[in-house]
Amino acid sequence: TLVIESLSSGKRVVHNELRAQQRYPAASTFKVLNTLIALEEGAISGEDAIFHWDGTPYSIANWNQDQTLDSAFKVSCVWCYQQLARRIGALKYPAYIQRSNYGQLREPFNGTQFWLDGSLKISAEEQVAFLRQVVERKLPFKTSSYDVLKKIMLSDETARYRLYAKTGWATGSTPSVGWYVGYVEANDEVWVFALNLATR
Repeated sequence: TLVIESLSSGKRVVHNELRAQQRYPAASTFKVLNTLIALEEGAISGEDAIFHWDGTPYSIANWNQDQTLDSAFKVSCVWCYQQLARRIGALKYPAYIQRSNYGQLREPFNGTQFWLDGSLKISAEEQVAFLRQVVERKLPFKTSSYDVLKKIMLSDETARYRLYAKTGWATGSTPSVGWYVGYVEANDEVWVFALNLATR
């Protein structure tokens, strides 16, 4: 399914409306909200703050080194965000998730796995509604937190547009689910989008 919405005109394009309403594991798309929470809670200071790799080998080569918040977001480093989750504490998450209308969190949940193991699910429509609030900065986070998130979400930039996005891959479901969510600034207009698809 693919949902695209213009923030100024409200024009929408939806492919597969039924699937757009169905919730799937948030996977690494939760890093968008998790980054805001971590910054708000003081779990990390900014985009250049360092995560120190403990030497544990991971199958994704880019994870096997020290990271900054910026690089951790871009390579979707799970162990980095699990460090943040430990610093934040599991008890803080339900209120943030509810306040942000970010899908549904099943309780009880594992504090460093819930966005990966299916405890936190969200639909494409809910992703778009959440991203609209992020772009319009209507959620109760500091300006500085939004500023850092926007810097690290920047995925591509040309003279015509700027793309801010996050991938996600929920491998625990059958079939597994791939996500691509974010927004595009182009021609003085902003379009938010959420794509998910069944992967093998």
